[in-house]
Amino acid sequence: MNLASAMRSAVEERLYPAVILHGGTEEARRQAAVDLARTLLCVNPLGRPCPPGEEVCRNCRRVSWPGDDDLFHPDFAVLERNLKTSTSVGATRELLKRAQLSPFEARGQVFVIANAETLTGEAANSLLKVLEEPPDSAPRNFLLLAPSSHDLLPTLRSRSLAIFLGAAEEIDREETARIGEQFAERVTGYAATGAAVYLLSAAEVLAAAGDFKDPRAGRPWAAAAAAVVHAIETDAVPPVVRRRLLGLAQALLTAPAMRLRAVGAQRILEGLVCRHLTAPRSQVV
Repeated sequence: MNLASAMRSAVEERLYPAVILHGGTEEARRQAAVDLARTLLCVNPLGRPCPPGEEVCRNCRRVSWPGDDDLFHPDFAVLERNLKTSTSVGATRELLKRAQLSPFEARGQVFVIANAETLTGEAANSLLKVLEEPPDSAPRNFLLLAPSSHDLLPTLRSRSLAIFLGAAEEIDREETARIGEQFAERVTGYAATGAAVYLLSAAEVLAAAGDFKDPRAGRPWAAAAAAVVHAIETDAVPPVVRRRLLGLAQALLTAPAMRLRAVGAQRILEGLVCRHLTAPRSQVV
């Protein structure tokens, strides 16, 4: 099912209680959640939801993502990741307590798990229990947002309707090529001199491939790997080094697992670059 079909199901009040919104960008997932929530809670007799910019019902006017403005709706709640790498069971249970209460104003309630892929095992099981035994006093919908539905527990996936929002934002190829050229210069400098300063500089260049602040973000690591692949394709890099760079590119794709162990991104980049490029001079010149 796509988002348009889900919106129609929401209008007809037959949308599945738990919906996974996955794929696309984080902004796209958030907007889809707000659109679905407005549709579920809208009371406009002329059609649900109210047209964008022409919200006439009190629910559509007040449903928005937290922090976007000062609006608030008591029957729309968003749970965002509250720990560095996960969404805790404590925060999840606090949200679920609200699902045991009757709606304050609307016909039902909408609960959004903004980073469903970060739910701890215990938190996911708490949510699962509510999905298996939902309160029947009023409609309640749970929207689980994640980069991929496969990031969620199989038990959650089996009890939810998955809606794919499209591929994530593509990597900027021109920027990747630029970083790849700079990286290749550092690599050839190391190959010619064996000076470790070139390795540190190479890692620093890769750090410009994206925003590494989010421990779970895979996109910056993919961009860094793409830059390394571009460097391999340049004529300046010696053949024996190209083989080592292939290993580096592959390692960068699995680096988020180390990031989740609270290792800094710069340290990971420096470690991987040094590990894959350091070798006896006879092998790199």
